[in-house]
Amino acid sequence: MKLQRAISKYLTDNVSGLHAFKDEIAFVAAGNPYPYFIVDLISTRKRNLGTGLWDRTESTEDIATQVKVTKHHQVLRFTIRAVNGQEQNGNVIVTEVTDHIDNLLSDLCREDSVDLVDPETEESLHIERTVFQSRSDLAPLEKRIPFVCQQSLSYLFVEHRFKVRVVESRIDQVNIEM
Repeated sequence: MKLQRAISKYLTDNVSGLHAFKDEIAFVAAGNPYPYFIVDLISTRKRNLGTGLWDRTESTEDIATQVKVTKHHQVLRFTIRAVNGQEQNGNVIVTEVTDHIDNLLSDLCREDSVDLVDPETEESLHIERTVFQSRSDLAPLEKRIPFVCQQSLSYLFVEHRFKVRVVESRIDQVNIEM
């Protein structure tokens, strides 16, 4: 959920007039602003880096800090929707917005890893890599008025998470001779 919020904030900050919602209920509650997108988590996988135990221990006299790094793979699908405007067709609008989002996500980690901030928790997320998965034209939503055009875009995000644990008592090594 943190990654979804951070990516949504990044995209809405960089694409003018674009709105992001977690579901259709939030979209209707906001007054149906177009164009918008919804982010869905398609798959997730977690893998420990290193031994899977605490990777590094840094100690002082009374306190030891242990660090573990895990790699998270998450595939997110962005469903972009737009309606016909006064000057442009809805298909043209949704294609332009999808192209812009595609360019932003493919360039996100091109040079180096990126730290994005979750707007709710202010926690920094360390994104190592983004990988394009798929792009699809979806059938228009015919039940709504106005006529809604839509496309979807899927990306894999590779995120490194650092877990830190503080051990307050000093750990002494005891040697036993047999």
